[in-house]
Amino acid sequence: MRFRFQPKDVFTVFIIAVLVTAVAVSSQWVLRASIIILVLGAIGAVLATIQLLVDCLGRRPVTSVKVPTFELPSFDQADARTTFWSALEIWAWLLGVLAAIPLIGMPAALPLFVLVYIRVYGGSWMIALVLAALITAFIFGVYQQIMHVYWPDAVLVDLVFGN
Repeated sequence: MRFRFQPKDVFTVFIIAVLVTAVAVSSQWVLRASIIILVLGAIGAVLATIQLLVDCLGRRPVTSVKVPTFELPSFDQADARTTFWSALEIWAWLLGVLAAIPLIGMPAALPLFVLVYIRVYGGSWMIALVLAALITAFIFGVYQQIMHVYWPDAVLVDLVFGN
């Protein structure tokens, strides 16, 4: 078997790195606070690593027999330029939301991301506003009221209102 790493495998490597980092950071915490991250992060890292190995080692030549499938079409048949720009667009969205979180805070960044994403890709204002309201309600209801999660102050909030 030959190891074949392709550009589309970069995302799996990114997920593995995030999960391993989460496990490493949470291992310094008290066990009661870190148990969920340790368990789910370790399971996720193992499963993502297995997926990467299957993707990189398990590629076989395509036979002429077409088997019906319910999976999304792969990028193997797509134009390389189109695939590159599509992947770049996805990474831009991810990096944009990751940049917005420290700037305006998680409770504002996620609903804003949902709203903008839906509108950019042709969703109606009604759907965008309803889904943004639902994510806002979920964040405030579950994370703040039930779990009492502490949200660090956003950089822009500190700049505008000061400490």
